[in-house]
Amino acid sequence: MINFNGVTFTSWSTNISKHSYTDFGVILTEQNIGLPSPKTYSISIEGMDGRLDLSECFGEMKYEKRTLKFTFESIDKITDWQAKMINISSFLHGQKMKIKTWSEPDFYYIGRCQIDEYNSSQRLGKIVISCDCEPFKYKKSITTFNLTEGTNTVQNSRMTVYADLINESEITINSKVYNAGTHLRAIKLICGENILNSSDNATLNFQEGEI
Repeated sequence: MINFNGVTFTSWSTNISKHSYTDFGVILTEQNIGLPSPKTYSISIEGMDGRLDLSECFGEMKYEKRTLKFTFESIDKITDWQAKMINISSFLHGQKMKIKTWSEPDFYYIGRCQIDEYNSSQRLGKIVISCDCEPFKYKKSITTFNLTEGTNTVQNSRMTVYADLINESEITINSKVYNAGTHLRAIKLICGENILNSSDNATLNFQEGEI
């Protein structure tokens, strides 16, 4: 069997995965990965040229959601196509999904899917699925960084994250003391290099994200 490029949808609630071709039997013919729009904000001040840009007044740029749109086709009898449509819509329509595309195997998106359009002729079926997604795409694998005593440079991707800290004994990181144990969302990591001064060894786990 030919392994066609496609999209994998994983249910957020059940963790069941379905591939567009191997499970649904439809062929991906068009893929549109939209970029999230920046949340810009500016005000006009009397006596000032232009406008005052306050888009980053909270410390960093924020973004709107993004839209992913996929078009699939299938060569089937109308009766077979209707059966496929029931299968696809029952699994996808209105559901929150993890979405992995063939073109970005190391990332996934999170969003709610809906069927925008479906139609069929005597031999050709077509379906358009749109996904209202979070602005960042997430790395498939969690990043692990092993802190050592002294100065550490932790590299993070575009999305600001809060890393989980795991330490076997009391530790001080950038002047803050943590008791031994697991501390969820303990360490803030911004885009780029993050300097962490640590009094002992520990582990950071965090989910990186890109635009």
